[in-house]
Amino acid sequence: MAEITVSVNSRPFQVVCRDGEETQVSQLAEDLAARVAGIKKGNEKAGDSHLLVLAGLVLCNDVRDLKRELEAVRQEITEAGRSREALSVRVNEIEDVLSEALNAAAEKIEAILPQEPDPSAEAAPEPLA
Repeated sequence: MAEITVSVNSRPFQVVCRDGEETQVSQLAEDLAARVAGIKKGNEKAGDSHLLVLAGLVLCNDVRDLKRELEAVRQEITEAGRSREALSVRVNEIEDVLSEALNAAAEKIEAILPQEPDPSAEAAPEPLA
């Protein structure tokens, strides 16, 4: 386990994390420190605990909003899948109708074309007398 020191609201905090996660934890601490600093601008007299509670509430609100957005995206994906399936069914129906129409047209064309004589039915030569 690794131990690093992070600073939030100009106060140092010792944080233990897994080996290799030091950079990520430092970046998270910087994000938290920036959020606390932003909250502090409107609440200069607030203490560390109060600022951290407010930052926690802001983060929880962000997480809730992201969950709502994720659910909306999931619903859009589900609807898109349904639309794709319906479109696929419709395309298959159109292909069937077109195939039947082409076959019917081919049969009509063949019916109006003159028939070619059957080579096996040609008249046999008459025997010599």
